[in-house]
Amino acid sequence: MTPAHSRFRFVRTLAGLGGLTAWLLTLAPTSGLAQDDDDDEEAVAPQVACYTAASQGGLTDDYAATQLCRGARSSAPAKCFLRVQDQGSLTQAQALQLCQFATAEDDPAACYLQARGKSFGDDARLLQLCQPPVTEFLRYCPVPVQ
Repeated sequence: MTPAHSRFRFVRTLAGLGGLTAWLLTLAPTSGLAQDDDDDEEAVAPQVACYTAASQGGLTDDYAATQLCRGARSSAPAKCFLRVQDQGSLTQAQALQLCQFATAEDDPAACYLQARGKSFGDDARLLQLCQPPVTEFLRYCPVPVQ
């Protein structure tokens, strides 16, 4: 087989695949590809949703709100922060430390408030008890935000 013949065969195969793809797309016009344009306008990044929730909830310090929501996958850190600020006795820095990596599945605010209600110890000890597990790993790999 000559090199020219093998190139022709390769191009013919690619053309066949392109034709097949175009044909399949005409069969499924409601496949969601056309809907992506509308969803992009309404979709909000989880970090932005968290920051907005924190700001609207009363956290006026932009730096603290940024630290709280950095890497957030939902608005859970903001909800946690606002809850412990409202019901707890933590400083803003302590609430930030407790809630920074909260997720919907891991609610450090509930842990802290329950432990505080049962008098497990001082706030520093309760923070260690209730912080999300990722916080421990990040102590070994700190990433400063400027």
